[in-house]
Amino acid sequence: MTASAAPIDRARAAFRERFGAEPTSIGMAPGRVELLGNHTDHNNGLVLAAAIDRSTVVAGRPTRGQESWIYSEAFDDLYGLPIAEEVSDPPGVWGRYLRGVVQAMTARFGPLRSAFEATIAGNVPLGAGLSSSASLEGAIAVFLLDAGLFAEGQGGANAALDDASRMALAQALREAENQTVGVASGLLDFVCTLMGKRGHAVMLDCCSLEFERVALGDPAPAIVVCDSKTSRRLADGMYNRRREECERIVTYFREHPPASSLSDPYREPPPVASLRDVTLADLNAYRDRLDPIGFRRARHVLAENERVRQGVEALRRGDLAALGRLMSASHASSRDDFENSSPPLNTLIESAEAAPGFLGGKLCGAGWAGCTVNLVVSDRADDFAASVGEAYRRRTGTEAEVHVCRAAEGAGPIPATE
Repeated sequence: MTASAAPIDRARAAFRERFGAEPTSIGMAPGRVELLGNHTDHNNGLVLAAAIDRSTVVAGRPTRGQESWIYSEAFDDLYGLPIAEEVSDPPGVWGRYLRGVVQAMTARFGPLRSAFEATIAGNVPLGAGLSSSASLEGAIAVFLLDAGLFAEGQGGANAALDDASRMALAQALREAENQTVGVASGLLDFVCTLMGKRGHAVMLDCCSLEFERVALGDPAPAIVVCDSKTSRRLADGMYNRRREECERIVTYFREHPPASSLSDPYREPPPVASLRDVTLADLNAYRDRLDPIGFRRARHVLAENERVRQGVEALRRGDLAALGRLMSASHASSRDDFENSSPPLNTLIESAEAAPGFLGGKLCGAGWAGCTVNLVVSDRADDFAASVGEAYRRRTGTEAEVHVCRAAEGAGPIPATE
């Protein structure tokens, strides 16, 4: 079956070929794009994102034996996972994502009832900042629940995926990626892949965990993702460095409470736990006392929080042009203050600005490499994609990969029968 076939069809076909049977349960989870809120999630800030119509599908069934077997189409590899013994994977093994999900979910729901066999197929570009890992983990989790592999009441028809259970599942998946995979990711990716809704964005407050689905309009704009085809390895170590640079500002204000927290002389000021507890006015007032690099990183994060607030208000009044302008301002802030852009990403944005239907665009994901995300008038998406691809090829000599996406539903089970 060709790679252009739908992931669900490829997952089913791979299961028949690999295991000689039909799957009895199928889980799906989409990738996601961040519209506003770059690097705010690990600073307890605000994020506006959307699930997209690119997904990972896990098709499988419970089986006897003491070891589960999972085949990945992307890696053309069969991964074995014993039920009753601990395993340790070398760094870089794709199966550690699966092991992390199983461990996190058994910690919450109890041990697996049985082993299972499954196949994985998807069309979320790997390593492009579209949360292919969260999509994989979400699809695995939904499959495990739908297959009824946990204690009674936690699977099959009883595997309710209401908003409360989706939020709890998002937290479990983040734990899996943090602890088992060793990636210090925030909550955004998992909330978005689980909470997404067709034609909507999701606003998440990473401090309170409050969220809101906000309509993108009718017709909703296209969300066009442009892959610079630059390696994410360029970002190795930079993500953690930015976290440390932000933490330096938090440490200062923890030791020197900001003026905004001292309004009542009879009360102890609240502790500063993250950048969320500092205002942009405080940051500017204390600029001369702060580490200059940390100041710029923090200014980006705090300004991004405000852009998210303004973006949600723009959507509520149906002003897509205003949301687009905020996205472009976000890219400028990432480029100049957070310094997580790159010449290829900047070239993609410059090419987009001259393309038909462009409303706004920015880098997405961690940055430094990977993709940009652009808000485009719905019926101009194909023209936009062709224009950006040509301009980027002319300026860099590299073929960008352009994905015209739409805001999509979040993770859920799919009927196993065709």
